[in-house]
Amino acid sequence: MRTLFRVGAIIFHEGKLVTTKMKKKDKEYYVLPGGGVESEENLQEALKRELKEELNIEAIGFKLAYIRELNIKEHGRGAEFYFYVHNYKGEPSKGYDPETKESILDELAFLTFDDLKTLTFYPIELIHILKEDAQQNFPIVKHLGLHDYP
Repeated sequence: MRTLFRVGAIIFHEGKLVTTKMKKKDKEYYVLPGGGVESEENLQEALKRELKEELNIEAIGFKLAYIRELNIKEHGRGAEFYFYVHNYKGEPSKGYDPETKESILDELAFLTFDDLKTLTFYPIELIHILKEDAQQNFPIVKHLGLHDYP
C-alpha cells in the first residue's frame, strides 16, 4: 500500500481564479495548479516547486485552506492539501508539467466563480464553497471528505 500526497494552489490574478486547463484524450477539464509531493520535500516546498514549474511564479505568502482525503484505486491512501496563495512574485504564465501521465497541461485559464459552475472543474467540492471562503479570506482549514481517486 502506498501513500500519495498532493498540493494545489488557490491563486487569484486580477480577480480571477488561476487554473490549468488539462486535456486527456478527448476530454478537457480545469484544475488548480499543483501536483505530487516528492519524497525529499515537505508540503510547502512542493507547493513552491509546482508553482514555479506550472505558472512561472514564486509563492511568497500562503496558508492551508482545504484538505481532501483520497482512496487511491488498488494503491492505498492519499491526501490533497490546497493552499490559498495570497502573495506571489511574477505574472502567471504557462509553464510545464513534468509528471508523466495521461493528461497534459494545455493552457492556463483565468476563471470567474460562475465559470466553475459551467465548466468541468476539479475538485468539484470547491465549486460551491470557494467564493464565500475567498471573500472571508479562508478563515479556517476545511476538510473536504474522503473521495475515490482518480
